[in-house]
Amino acid sequence: ALSQIHNVNGEINPWRLTKPLYRAPGASDWTEITWDAAITKIANLVKETRDRTFVEKDNGKTVNRTEAIASLGGGELDNEECYLLSKIDRALGLVYMEHCARL
Repeated sequence: ALSQIHNVNGEINPWRLTKPLYRAPGASDWTEITWDAAITKIANLVKETRDRTFVEKDNGKTVNRTEAIASLGGGELDNEECYLLSKIDRALGLVYMEHCARL
């Protein structure tokens, strides 16, 4: 994580990533993409995975869940952000939610 610090000794860190990179399946090189393209790609993958793995009923009981996506919160999130993240996770039907503050 140290390499991602914006300033090192008062100078901008030349190794810090500022644009999203994408590596296509089977490719060996990363390509720079726009933030819009990265967010759209992530949203499409989440939706496709959720649609493909969504379970509405289990043994006749309504469960409305997906076990194919997990969420891991980080220590830099404040209480309000954690609350919002858990609400988004539950709305998607995620079962596996974890946060480092709980460990």
